[in-house]
Amino acid sequence: MTDIDEARAAMADIRATEQRLAQRMVWPFWRHLAVGLAMGALMIGQTLGNRASILASLGVIVLALVLRNHDLRRYGMFVNGWMRGRTLWISFALFALAVAACLYVRLGIAAPQREAPLFWVLLVVTVAGTTAASYLWQVVYRRELEGEAQ
Repeated sequence: MTDIDEARAAMADIRATEQRLAQRMVWPFWRHLAVGLAMGALMIGQTLGNRASILASLGVIVLALVLRNHDLRRYGMFVNGWMRGRTLWISFALFALAVAACLYVRLGIAAPQREAPLFWVLLVVTVAGTTAASYLWQVVYRRELEGEAQ
């Protein structure tokens, strides 16, 4: 066997492993919804005052850690959104949405924000949009693993 044959065999093994990984990388709907609800919790936290806002943010961090530990136990791995590839733009968009939504609720809607219909519309749109973006991230990630996005 030549070095070229060995290299081809190694690449074939890598592709097969990526295909198996792509098949495993399907999270249930509740997992995507948890991302959307976390975003909603951050937005609601902005309406509660400084201390409660900090506690809401800490709650979201704890939720992220719980989800991470769940993924490690259930799937044997944790995939975060901050990785090179086509998924990175989705992660940046989600981060920008989180910052923009929280800043707008805090600075752009007069207190008490929860009495403004605009707040509730923004909250529903943000939770739904974030949930959908999480699902989109999964689709793009699986396509990258399957070699379709290259």
